[in-house]
Amino acid sequence: MRFFRFFLSGLWLCALAAHASLPDYQAFPAAGQRLLLWVASERGRTVPELAAAQQLAERGVAVWSLDPANAYFLPQVPSSMDALPVQDLAAWLRAAQASGKHVTVFAVARAAVPVLRAAVLLEPDRRSQLCVVLMHPSLYTTAEPLTEPDYLDLGDLSGLRVRVLQPRRSAATPWLPGLVRHLARHGAIVSDVVLENLREGYWARETPTDFETAESRHMDSMLLHQLDTWGCK
Repeated sequence: MRFFRFFLSGLWLCALAAHASLPDYQAFPAAGQRLLLWVASERGRTVPELAAAQQLAERGVAVWSLDPANAYFLPQVPSSMDALPVQDLAAWLRAAQASGKHVTVFAVARAAVPVLRAAVLLEPDRRSQLCVVLMHPSLYTTAEPLTEPDYLDLGDLSGLRVRVLQPRRSAATPWLPGLVRHLARHGAIVSDVVLENLREGYWARETPTDFETAESRHMDSMLLHQLDTWGCK
C-alpha cells in the first residue's frame, strides 16, 4: 500500500511538471501536510542535502529538491542563479501550493535571488501563504570587506514571510542587520537566526570541524526546529 501511494504521488508530480513546464527536481513524497521546496546553491546539490531531504520525508515532510545549475545546464557560479528563468520557478511555486500542503521554500546562498524574484510574480494571496527560509543568502550586487554592501533590487515582496539563517562564522554576519532591513523595505515580513559555531555551507566543507560534521547530519532536525519555532506552517 505504501509503495502504491508513492507511485500515485510520483504520477501526480509528473503530471504537474508536464503541465506547468516545471524545472527538473527530485521528489521525496510524504503523507504529512508540509511540503519543503529545497533549492540548492549555485554550487549544486550535495549528499548531505539529499540525506536531509530523505530524513524529512521519513518524518512526514514532503520535499521537492531542485539543483538549479544542473537543471538548466548552467556553470556552478553565483551569476548563474541570476540567469534562471524566474517564470519557471514561479510556476513551480504555484504547483506546490496547488498540492494543498503548507509550502515552505528553503534556498541556499545565491539561490535566494531567483526564489525571491519568483515570489514577486505570485499573486498577493499566494505570496502571503508562502514561507521562505534563506540560508546565508547572497543578495548583493557588490560586497567588499569592512563596507556595507550594495543590494539587489528584489521587487515587491509584500506579505512574504522570510526567515534568514546566518552562520556565525561568516564574513557576511556583520551585514545581517542591513540585509534584514533591505528585505523589509521591499515588503517582506522578516526574522533572522544566527547559527552558532558554523560556517557558510558547513555541510559541504572539505575540512569541516567536528561540530559542523555533526550538524550536517541533523539538517532535517534544524529545519524542523526553525519551522516549528517560527510558526510558519
